Amino acid sequence: MSARVLIPAAAALAAVGLLGGCAATSSGARTAGQAANAAPGASASSRVGSGGSRAVPAASCASSSAGAVGDTAPALQAIQFVDQGHGWAAGAGRIMATSDGGRTWTRQYSGTAAVAQLDFTDAAHGWAAGQGTLLRTTDGGATWTALPVPALSGHCLALGSVHFVSPDLGYAIAASTGADGRLLRTTDGGVTWAPVPGAPASPQAVCFSSPRDGYVGGPGRIWRTTDGGATWSLAFTEPAAAGRAPAAGPLAGDAPELGCAGQDAAWVLFLGPGAAMLHAPYLAYATKDGRAWHGVLEETTLESALRPALHLPDGPGTEPGPFSVISADAAAFVGYTPPANGWGAAPLDMATNGGSTLTRAGDVPAVNEPLAAAFLTPAQGWVVGEDLKTGRFAIEATANAGRTWTTQYATS
Repeated sequence: MSARVLIPAAAALAAVGLLGGCAATSSGARTAGQAANAAPGASASSRVGSGGSRAVPAASCASSSAGAVGDTAPALQAIQFVDQGHGWAAGAGRIMATSDGGRTWTRQYSGTAAVAQLDFTDAAHGWAAGQGTLLRTTDGGATWTALPVPALSGHCLALGSVHFVSPDLGYAIAASTGADGRLLRTTDGGVTWAPVPGAPASPQAVCFSSPRDGYVGGPGRIWRTTDGGATWSLAFTEPAAAGRAPAAGPLAGDAPELGCAGQDAAWVLFLGPGAAMLHAPYLAYATKDGRAWHGVLEETTLESALRPALHLPDGPGTEPGPFSVISADAAAFVGYTPPANGWGAAPLDMATNGGSTLTRAGDVPAVNEPLAAAFLTPAQGWVVGEDLKTGRFAIEATANAGRTWTTQYATS
């Protein structure tokens, strides 16, 4: 399994401009994470199931420099490896590549795109998404081609949670500012996209382990398909928070980040709203068969008040960071502890045995605000992030489950 990265939803939204508005006629492409609000009054199940109208291809907007690199775009905020040799890292105006496990990195792309997500299906075929831009390569990044970003009802869309199953078949969450999120599908490698009829309402994350088996996450709920999106069933509902009245749409629960882990299996990180005392609520769950789900970890300070009956193991960091799905048995969680009397920290927890065992591996050095992670095995992985003291961004690598780290690349 290639090491795909999942980043916190709030960071993903900010990366594509859905927090505070988006660009006009040519904004759109995005990153891992979420993108969408529900229509007023729409329940999480009101538009889910089989049938529906025929999928009509969405119009498109040209990729452009509308999402040009700005002062706040991270220099590195995405990373993915498809095997022990081949990997890519990206951020503001750059895509870096390695073919030797990160010992050397070569810049493949220099331009205006603030790339916030990478998604490769193999060593040749990959996509890079950022605000106003969707790029594709079919030769391992030697060349990158700008693809049109989709539009619905005359509005260019922000693509979120882009996930490709093959060089041709892929899914994405798309939305324009103030509109519903929509699940889109492409069968031509991202050249054209069409809404998936009957897909769950208010989607925020998507992953597929095969052309037929996949999950979609919405506020507090996870839906599953085993027939390529023709029908969907509710697979999991997040435990309700104490004192929170039942709600619909985006208020129905916390925002999910999803990672598929082979046939039937998935991991989800729910990101709660708000923060207090340098803490932000989050909790993770996992399943091996799509039916039985169990808690993996939580941020205990706030979650213990919100869901006092859970008593899950304490997760890494007082705020959520990225996580990387390794297999049905293992996932790496990198947390973030904001600076109180220092510069903060990026602690790593390794979940194994399907999430029933949690091992604290210590802090990732050289970065104290983690932005992305990619692990091939519980031992071998990479983390990108920023050193808040120096303002430099770095790629950190470990070959022994986080006991020691090597800085493979750092911005000047």
